[in-house]
Amino acid sequence: MTRKHENLAEQQAANQPAKIDTIAALSTPPGQSGLAVLRLSGPDAASICDRLFRPYGDRFPLPSGMKGYTMAPGIWAEIDEVVLAAFRAPHSYTGEDVYEISCHGGNAVRQAILDSLINNGARLAEAGEFSKRAFVSGKMDLAQAEAVMDLIHAESEQQTELAFSQLRGRLSQAVRSELDKLYGILAFLETLMDWDEEEARPEDRLQVSRDLASSEESLKRLADSFRYGRIVREGLSIVIAGRPNAGKSSLLNALTEHERAIVSDIPGTTRDTIEIDLNMGGYLLHLTDTAGLAVEADDPIEQEGIKRAQEALQSADLVLWVLSPPLGNPAELRDEINTIKAMQSRDRKLLLILGKDDLRATVPAEEDPASFAAHYLADVPTIAWSAKREEDLASLRNILINFIENDQLETEAKTDPSAERPSEHGLQSQTSAAIVTHSRHKLLADKSLQQVTAAREAVDTGLSYDLIATLLRSAVESLAAMSGDDVSEKLIDTIFSRFCIGK
Repeated sequence: MTRKHENLAEQQAANQPAKIDTIAALSTPPGQSGLAVLRLSGPDAASICDRLFRPYGDRFPLPSGMKGYTMAPGIWAEIDEVVLAAFRAPHSYTGEDVYEISCHGGNAVRQAILDSLINNGARLAEAGEFSKRAFVSGKMDLAQAEAVMDLIHAESEQQTELAFSQLRGRLSQAVRSELDKLYGILAFLETLMDWDEEEARPEDRLQVSRDLASSEESLKRLADSFRYGRIVREGLSIVIAGRPNAGKSSLLNALTEHERAIVSDIPGTTRDTIEIDLNMGGYLLHLTDTAGLAVEADDPIEQEGIKRAQEALQSADLVLWVLSPPLGNPAELRDEINTIKAMQSRDRKLLLILGKDDLRATVPAEEDPASFAAHYLADVPTIAWSAKREEDLASLRNILINFIENDQLETEAKTDPSAERPSEHGLQSQTSAAIVTHSRHKLLADKSLQQVTAAREAVDTGLSYDLIATLLRSAVESLAAMSGDDVSEKLIDTIFSRFCIGK
């Protein structure tokens, strides 16, 4: 073969579409169960099933003859009795022919069926490959694909609702709406750039400025929604802190309604962090009980506990600082005040829990936490607390839910415990606009916002429409990447690699 012919062959090969493999994987998690589901997707899915599946009776067709959304019981490769479900292209999860095999959930049965699929031409799917194919075929965009895994990992009602709203396209619709606005402004700018300078009108520049200001406001709301979206998706991180024997473990036990931590009058009973996940009002909370923060600690184990407590404080969304009688000595109190003030200076959200409030009438004035807090920590939100009063627990729960939903620590009103119920606001009150849940979305929204702001400032200072249009194109690119309209293959691979194998 001549070099000319070799080049022609290489060019023809390059122009040929890559052969799409047929992939298979378990869609149910490891471990024995009553049933398991395997998924098969790709161009050879029907023919592979034809070779391995024998339907019960003539009333059920071979897999290749099954219409979409139909099922057939039968025998799979003399391994097990199964039910085969067909989802034909393009009306399937991946946009390809997809078959799902429901079998008995024993490890040996599942593995034998998976082996039969591999031996007959399928290959084992990579992590997230089914969802990646759905994205590539246009069945969902990148934000919706990320919502798939959020829905799989959801542990609370609000996590589920938010992930499902993303899967249904709420965020994607909002992004496209903002893109349409920016495209409209760009189109108007293109018109203005075609005019001669003497035809320029001040009202046109004013209109562009107003339109950009409107987009700025919308993008800021989108970026700001990340605070709520992250907490819902990841859970609210709460650290219970304070001096030894302040009642931290009692507070933890009250919130969880279980004796999860040992309670003792002996200072230093808790010597390590205790971490517990809690579902409250439909929200996921990560509670961490910490060792008492003493001024001096000679015991190496106690020192390590204090170190871990300080590390936990660095990553907390909210700190519940417990202050109870008897108060410490002057050095300990100074250290306590300094620690709280330092957290405030770092914008750490903090709620002061005046513990053992049922004993307040029996302690001298100099030992009264309320008087101490009013004098030295007057700017810190404060509530009185007693583990013996149910209304205090109800009040604290409502404070925590309000903090999640509104980013405010409102401590004035107390709630009748009989009236306490899961939040009816949550997602409904937060989703008049879309909610950003991933740091990737947040970074892109911030970047787009910065570029739109720069474009508006350029308009207001009289800079050229060419420069303004360049800034807007960058804003469009940043925003489009949120839904995957303009992203690199590397980013796509990175995102889908975090998925489970069968999804």
